[in-house]
Amino acid sequence: MTAFAVTLALLSAATFAISTSVQHQAASGAPESAKGLLGLLGYLVRRPAWLVGQFLATCAFVLHASALHAGPIAVVQPIVVSGIVWAVPARAALNRRMPSLTELRAVVITALGLAVFLVASDPTAGTPASLGPGTIVFAAVGVAIAVAANVLASRVRGDPRRKAFFLGVVGGVLFGLVAGFVKLTLQELNDGGLGAMLTAWPTYALVLAGVGGVLTNQRAYRVAGLSASMPALNIVNGMTSLALGFTLFNEVPRHSPLFLLIEGVAFGCMAVGLWMLIRLEEAHLVEEVADPAVATDRSG
Repeated sequence: MTAFAVTLALLSAATFAISTSVQHQAASGAPESAKGLLGLLGYLVRRPAWLVGQFLATCAFVLHASALHAGPIAVVQPIVVSGIVWAVPARAALNRRMPSLTELRAVVITALGLAVFLVASDPTAGTPASLGPGTIVFAAVGVAIAVAANVLASRVRGDPRRKAFFLGVVGGVLFGLVAGFVKLTLQELNDGGLGAMLTAWPTYALVLAGVGGVLTNQRAYRVAGLSASMPALNIVNGMTSLALGFTLFNEVPRHSPLFLLIEGVAFGCMAVGLWMLIRLEEAHLVEEVADPAVATDRSG
């Protein structure tokens, strides 16, 4: 089942990577007249590329949910957050070129970090989580952190990258909670059927956190480039999910001093590789926006 979960998580990561690139390209091209969140959404819903990105995001979410149902959150979530790796071969194929050495180096760093982290942590399968006070408190703390980061983002003036960073933190916490809410919702569906799922609070918390995460992403994409928000989003997402898996689902990783050191270094390598990949992805998007001939050549 863990191998099946890993396969589903890899497919979800690849789909998320493509979806993110498409959405960012659409949002970054929004005119100044599209003011505020409603104005931005009004512009985006009329963009076919953005709608395709949302469709791909939906497919990725279904794969993600299936992976979480089949395996531990501590295994699935690090794979999903490393999905930007898949954007490198996809973009190279579309542009009919070989990936650069810098791109390959970033891919290797991220992939090795992910592989070592998964092997070293080797978390236990875990147990079903309760919907009682402990779970509610964890969710409330996560929401409080997201609200605090959003307040900090709203108070930033004249520094769009710093603003986008805080928005990335908001998105990371919310998407980390989404992973937990998905697992809790599917747990209720599996144990008590559709009626139990529809009367359980994680089902509605999932919707609220998911919508909040998507809207926060659109704001971050509009404010600054991917490299300002996505590293924070991915790292915070992974940390939130690992804490959630350990606290609520009893997914206990290896935790001797040696293995904790290895896991920390591996997670750091993942973070560095993701940052490098996101910077490269951002550069390619800027190049395509500045030179429409790139997109024409690619489609021709």
